Amino acid sequence: MAVSHAISLHHIRCEMPHVEELARCYGWKVDFRSEDLIVEVRMKARTGDLFVVEAQCDNYKEVPPLIEFIDPDSGEPGSRRAYPKGSDSFFHGSGPCICAPFSRKAYGSLIETGPHGDWNPLDWMNSTVQNVVWSNHATLAGMFGMIQARLNHPDLYMGRMGT
Repeated sequence: MAVSHAISLHHIRCEMPHVEELARCYGWKVDFRSEDLIVEVRMKARTGDLFVVEAQCDNYKEVPPLIEFIDPDSGEPGSRRAYPKGSDSFFHGSGPCICAPFSRKAYGSLIETGPHGDWNPLDWMNSTVQNVVWSNHATLAGMFGMIQARLNHPDLYMGRMGT
């Protein structure tokens, strides 16, 4: 797996207008660090809780981004306090991670703590695991939009994973 920085950057730049459009709708603050291939979005849950979501897009779109939540107070990446708690396994305690094909951390073959050794990371954009057509969420706007939708849903968002 070796997608050049220039190709990954091209994919991200093509998708950024859609991310920025959603940012205007939801009031997100977006930071795109092109040299690092990182898109960071600050978004709020229905309760007003702030979440910082970072998508590391090296080798994009050959493999999905490495999506990580960053603690908004300490800046610590990947802590349980940084992650939302949900009523299903989308915000997964293993890792923790987002348990979806668009999240590199969900793949046991790519990340040691990934809960799915049975998923193929090279098929992430065409996956239909869990009876979801994941191609509808195979863009940065689709990924961030799905995260925001879950943070807004009263039956799916239950606060922070850790305190």
